[in-house]
Amino acid sequence: MDTRRWVRGGCVGKGSFGMVSLALDRANGGIFAVKSVCLNSAPPHAIAALENEIRLLSSLDSPHVIAYLGEDVTEEPSRGGRCRNLHLEYLPHGTLADAAAARKLGEHEIRDYARSIALALQYLHFTAGVVHGDIKGRNVLLRSAPGMARLSDFGSARRLSDVSAKVRGSGTPLWMAPEVARGEAVTRASDVWSLGCTVIEMADRVRRPWGELRSRSNASAQLYQIGFGKDVPKFPVGLSWTARDFLDKCLKRDPTERWSCEQLLQHSFLSNSLNEAGPSPRSVLSFAESELEFGHEGDDYDDDDGGKCGYEDSLGAESSRARERIRQLAPMVRSNWTDEGWVSVRG
Repeated sequence: MDTRRWVRGGCVGKGSFGMVSLALDRANGGIFAVKSVCLNSAPPHAIAALENEIRLLSSLDSPHVIAYLGEDVTEEPSRGGRCRNLHLEYLPHGTLADAAAARKLGEHEIRDYARSIALALQYLHFTAGVVHGDIKGRNVLLRSAPGMARLSDFGSARRLSDVSAKVRGSGTPLWMAPEVARGEAVTRASDVWSLGCTVIEMADRVRRPWGELRSRSNASAQLYQIGFGKDVPKFPVGLSWTARDFLDKCLKRDPTERWSCEQLLQHSFLSNSLNEAGPSPRSVLSFAESELEFGHEGDDYDDDDGGKCGYEDSLGAESSRARERIRQLAPMVRSNWTDEGWVSVRG
């Protein structure tokens, strides 16, 4: 007789080291998710990764991280014997990767999801003392509120204090920082690189990060190019100057030059303020000055067809931001449109 307090349902996905199923709580009818590995057949590194995830998640408490609900071991002959299980909250809205693949995300959505990930990383890095090690759209679960998400899949995570920790298969190649691709330790800075790659994934649902490598290289060649090359992933066409600058702060090949999550949360791309796109021009001359400030010579970006989108895209982005700023300011205007105080300047 099955004496478990829960009933396993269908598979809803696979993490780095285990399968995720729906589960029904017998006591209250609640739905949650269960991540499992079979102790009789799973490779040792998969079992170790799940145990590592259980230890870490049970110590975390953040609205930006998937919630830990418990763990157990069950005897399930239909699944090959004894199963080690991690109980998690269930978020039914899918992953960020699913959302990016289904439709083109607007820049405001990209900003909101990037902010959620950055807030999760700020908590992990500076409060919990943890690095995630596998930031990508597939490991970001969406919440019901627009732009809100929670970070999941901690199989590759480790404590910053545990410098000897080595979790096999840490990270996903096309989201890996160069130093991780070279076999060095995962750090706060490598999570930041992966955040930048996830922003590219959101903005370019077809190519994703390192799209130019995906089409003509095997996995080993990709890792070598990421680890020992001199390039960074191409920035998607159509992003604003502010978004490109944010990516530039994340995607420095030298990890010491990358911004921390605390710094990134102060970047204008993630800012909630009305001035997130910079001050709007007060005249044609000030608009021209802003173009001189932001449109540096040589800041052209290749598009997918080999064309350039430099000054023209920057000009369009600045114009768009100016119109948006005017739209935001319009409701604040309280003018008196009577004849009093007006001067006739033309008969």
